[in-house]
Amino acid sequence: MGKTVTRGFAVAAVSLSLAACSTTTKEMDTQPQKVGKAALCRSYVQSQDEGLRYKIHVELARRAVDPASCFQMVQQQNQAAAALVAVAVVGGAVAYCANHDCGGGGGYRPYRGNCQYDWQYDAAGNRCGRRSAWSRPGGY
Repeated sequence: MGKTVTRGFAVAAVSLSLAACSTTTKEMDTQPQKVGKAALCRSYVQSQDEGLRYKIHVELARRAVDPASCFQMVQQQNQAAAALVAVAVVGGAVAYCANHDCGGGGGYRPYRGNCQYDWQYDAAGNRCGRRSAWSRPGGY
């Protein structure tokens, strides 16, 4: 449950931060010059309110910003946010696996004797042959 909560929190945080990068009709009516370019562009691209879109278009024109460039800016912001979430999720998974031994490996453990394979030599210098773990039924 911990990973799910963490992922949900990360997604919610990014969503809220991107939502905060927009503007309202009230802000456009009172002080449009104080609204940042990113907020103007995000609102211009995402708003369904034609009146708000018109006000934003006028403000963008006043700032000599091509409204068509807003679509690319918003797309780049969304991609950056998605990459941030991906890095957070992968980083969380790596941290979890580092602490919970989920690296796979199929239960590999190193052999602790001298004769793991038949072609090796034992401590006395004799070839292991059929005495090796590899040659015995069940392995080692």
